[in-house]
Amino acid sequence: MLFSTTNNSWTSKGAMTTDPPPSFSECWEKVLSHGPSALIEPRDQIFFIALLLLAFELLDFISKNCGKWWSLKQIPVRGKHLDDFILTDFVFIGISKAGTAPFVYWYLQFCYADFERLDWKMSTLSFSNTILALAALFVVYDFFYTILHWFLHIKSVYGWIHKHHHVQKAPSRANVDAVNVHPIEFVLGEYNHLFALYLVTRVINVHFVTAFLFLAIGGFLAGINHTRYDVVIPFFFGWTIYDSKVHDVHHRIPQSNYGQYSMLWDHIFGTFRPYNPNDRINAESQLDPSTGKTIGYNRKSKKEL
Repeated sequence: MLFSTTNNSWTSKGAMTTDPPPSFSECWEKVLSHGPSALIEPRDQIFFIALLLLAFELLDFISKNCGKWWSLKQIPVRGKHLDDFILTDFVFIGISKAGTAPFVYWYLQFCYADFERLDWKMSTLSFSNTILALAALFVVYDFFYTILHWFLHIKSVYGWIHKHHHVQKAPSRANVDAVNVHPIEFVLGEYNHLFALYLVTRVINVHFVTAFLFLAIGGFLAGINHTRYDVVIPFFFGWTIYDSKVHDVHHRIPQSNYGQYSMLWDHIFGTFRPYNPNDRINAESQLDPSTGKTIGYNRKSKKEL
């Protein structure tokens, strides 16, 4: 005779056995069958959170190192690089990482609940629910993000929330610099993905693969925005879909380039500022590849001692 509880089992002789930890396939099967709300057991929830934190670190690793793998050009440092974090930086980064788990949970829960407009079967993949839907998601997201970002730069608001992010004027740490934001800003920016998905699915069908790629590609590009890598995704007729240099301009000249992924709405709203390769470069401000800090950092530290 067997008696079972959530995590442990007792044999008829009184010996206690511990259930093996859930596998990825087991958790994924539960999500597919009943949605993320099926992850009610503590071990499933812990596994889910650990998996998301691992995914964040993997995305950060790829963003940080893709420039080396692909031999990408570097954007010269023109603003002041934040060489050392203070306690507030570590706290905000930690809160942002912790906040990723509940966001992804609700994002997946929406994908499962809205099954009439969101396709899950691989056999239903089409141009409209993938390529077209993905473009629509990024355009809608950036419309609201551009407005939000502009609002956070209003003088009476800026000092309370967004100013912290702009202490770093030459981002280099990929996703770590990207999520080094006030918790309010993180929540508004992240859940804007869910809002964009909701709006787009009111108009066209979206495949789950597309919803997943929206988050994955978005996270990757947000990380690249906060590196020194010069990444450009061209479009037809000389247009550019994405250019990491324009976000670097924003960190130096905040009243411009409010979009996260593309500058479409900045062009429309008149807030676009192009990258100028002829802007002055200070050799002492460049980063030491071995330390990730400015070249003059060691000399500065010795003077302070």
